[in-house]
Amino acid sequence: MNIKVKTLTGKEIEIDIEKTSTVLQIKERQRLIFGGKQMDDPNTAEFYKIEGGSVLHLVLALRGGSN
Repeated sequence: MNIKVKTLTGKEIEIDIEKTSTVLQIKERQRLIFGGKQMDDPNTAEFYKIEGGSVLHLVLALRGGSN
C-alpha cells in the first residue's frame, strides 16, 4: 500500500509498504509519528491502524553532541 510520510516542513514523501512492514523497515534514522504518538520499531503498520492514504510525520532523530 502507498502511504505518505510528512516532514515538519510540510514535504510529503510517498512510500510503498506492506501491512506486515515493521516500523524499523520503514525508517532508518528518523522518528515516525502517527496519531500524535512516536512509533516503535518492532510494531507493524497494522498495529498502528495505518491504511492506504495515511500520513505519517517524519522528524529527524537528534543525536547527542560532544562538548
